[in-house]
Amino acid sequence: VAHVALQEAVAHGAADKVDLHGGSVASAVRTRWPQPFAALALEAARRLGLPAYTVAKGRKGTLALAGSVWTPTYAFPAAPQPRALVIPGARRPGERARDPAYLAFLEEVWEGLEAVFVGFNAHLFLEEAGRLPEAVAAPSGLGLEARGHRVVASPWHREGRVYTTRGGLYLLEALGAWMGRPILLVD
Repeated sequence: VAHVALQEAVAHGAADKVDLHGGSVASAVRTRWPQPFAALALEAARRLGLPAYTVAKGRKGTLALAGSVWTPTYAFPAAPQPRALVIPGARRPGERARDPAYLAFLEEVWEGLEAVFVGFNAHLFLEEAGRLPEAVAAPSGLGLEARGHRVVASPWHREGRVYTTRGGLYLLEALGAWMGRPILLVD
């Protein structure tokens, strides 16, 4: 499991002004996770002029589903505190929630997080870790209703600090809502 952490910026006044004194945004990219969600988070950070880094259980490169390799900048203990965490999906996300290293990282950063973004099937990671809210936006087939969650019919949904999405490009909409401005992929 690799986590991608992004330096978070807070918009003040005009949409083109960004204050970089606020902390960091983290985006999680786990072992064998579909990397488009994480790549979108990194691209959003780039377009906002935010520095980005990766953090994982160890420093070994992580193979993603589509064949790319993510090499973490930091191991969990050395990662700076993020203000937001972006968690894409995984082959078996619930298993990661039973790994003491992942739970310790989540526990360590949770209280300092301003926002958590999940997509694809990462809902199952937060659900297993006991952090998924009752109402969520999610793709079909995750079985969240049987686990006591209500799936809303929208591309993304915010409950407290957790922004759930149906995955893919809906992450940009949720990140834009949190930042208070749209994140465009084209100039």
